Amino acid sequence: MQPTVLSIATLVIALGLAGCSGTGSPLDDLVAVTGTVTIDGQPLSHGTVAFSPVDQEGGHVATGEIKDGKFTMVTSASSPGVVYGDYKVRIVSVEQSTQGPLPADFTPNPNSPPPEPKSLIPKKYGDINASGLEVSVQTGMAPIEFELKSSEK
Repeated sequence: MQPTVLSIATLVIALGLAGCSGTGSPLDDLVAVTGTVTIDGQPLSHGTVAFSPVDQEGGHVATGEIKDGKFTMVTSASSPGVVYGDYKVRIVSVEQSTQGPLPADFTPNPNSPPPEPKSLIPKKYGDINASGLEVSVQTGMAPIEFELKSSEK
């Protein structure tokens, strides 16, 4: 091998090993978390699940997009999974706009707030402190099932 090729090969191997060593960050040991969300026994069509750590100093917020009742949690775009620990949970699902493009002559009123989107589930589930939903993230956990009731206020 030529010295340049040998140097490049050594550098590539060293960088690869450095990438495997971890940083000691909690994000190095994430737990895969998946699950389902139903409302009155039916899969929730769309929405968002958010985990907020009970211990604000020891955890990281995680979110998951709900599609056809199923979700997978991520801590960041580059970090799929959730840090071990206990979390409060909120779930939000709002009506998606079916309105087409606005007319060309439409003039928005800057003094009027936009209309609040209609929630498809009781608003209680969207309040992290009132939802009543909690989860403990641990290695080897089974998929989570959130069974929501439309009769909840």
